[in-house]
Amino acid sequence: MTEKPPLSVWVIPRPIVNRILTHAMKTAPQECVGLLSGNGRQVKNWHPLTNSLRHERRFLADPSQQIQIMKQLRDCGEEIVAIYHSHPGTCAQPSKVDLQEHHYPEALCLIISLDTLGRLDMNGFLFRDGEVFVQELTICD
Repeated sequence: MTEKPPLSVWVIPRPIVNRILTHAMKTAPQECVGLLSGNGRQVKNWHPLTNSLRHERRFLADPSQQIQIMKQLRDCGEEIVAIYHSHPGTCAQPSKVDLQEHHYPEALCLIISLDTLGRLDMNGFLFRDGEVFVQELTICD
């Protein structure tokens, strides 16, 4: 039986949310991808990555960029807090592919949708053994 992770509050600064949204809009109609770093459940920094697949419903973070960022994080004492990506034409809910390909169980899967009418549609999830757990997001100024 899968142990349910506690519902946690993940804190993301508003300027980083704005950068994620801008990244998603600039790469549309393809999905964007990136990392958010910090400590615990507190996001401190934004790291956009190139979607090597250049696909509208899938992403693959550029491996060399990802390795470089992970080295930088280790050097500055930060960790991956979240992996974000966009859903240009669908809601901010995980797809079967998202669930299958999320390989960092401690990192938040943050999805931002562009299929909205002027409102922010962004949700966070933890995945455990094929199960999806919605997480609470707090956007701070």
